[in-house]
Amino acid sequence: MKRCIFVLACLSALPGGPLLAQTTIGGGICSTASLNGTYSLSLTGRGVNSSGVFTKISEGVGTATFDGESKVTLSLTTNTNSSTGVSQTLSGGYTLQANCSGFVSITSGDTATFTLEAYNNPTESLSKNFLLTGQDGTFAFTGSGGVLPASCSASQLSGIFAFNGTSFALNTGVMSGVGTISGLLTFNGSSGLTTTWYASTGTSTGISTDTAGGTYSVASGCTAMATVTDSSGQAWNLTFVLTSATGNGFTITGAAPTLMFSGSGRTL
Repeated sequence: MKRCIFVLACLSALPGGPLLAQTTIGGGICSTASLNGTYSLSLTGRGVNSSGVFTKISEGVGTATFDGESKVTLSLTTNTNSSTGVSQTLSGGYTLQANCSGFVSITSGDTATFTLEAYNNPTESLSKNFLLTGQDGTFAFTGSGGVLPASCSASQLSGIFAFNGTSFALNTGVMSGVGTISGLLTFNGSSGLTTTWYASTGTSTGISTDTAGGTYSVASGCTAMATVTDSSGQAWNLTFVLTSATGNGFTITGAAPTLMFSGSGRTL
């Protein structure tokens, strides 16, 4: 017993600083205020029927605005296998624990619950990125985002960008195949856009090539819209969110009656 008392007495005499400075396991640098401001948002949902068959897809890009206290608003342009270019405003509350994980509860515009993870927090004050996973009763979602540039303009989309993504073939609103898409988008810095892209479906050994041209515009919130017509006369609606102040990166969704896709792009 005397030995135990002696050890405790010695430990209590040690300086407290080094013990208090130990890193908390699992994080310890975040709070709800660590997500504050407007972020880019890419949100993809997939739905299956009672037999486990993959029957629904939702692909949206837009912004997520956190107030640094408890409220969040998601503003999206979303394509599904049954509709394209749907504007969505979802709002609710969020929390973020010290270990940089938390929850989002959407109560307006939809009813959904997401797990939330913040990361890239170099100052231990503001997280630059986040991840989402969740569901709304129809779709199981996964998403991500990052801090937006302070401002954006059409001139920031200038030059040649490479992009790639996942695609879904459609037949009168029913998914008929899953594939990939990649290609080049050329912006003229004001409103003109041309593209060449390559699509594969996994059902053949060939890769189809298509070209398209049209116009684009950039909104003050760093979202952009484009309409292009391909060589067969089919119109495509494209939605972008710029993810860099220099305009060298973006997330993208695109849809036409026969195909929809989502992905990301970056300058050559």
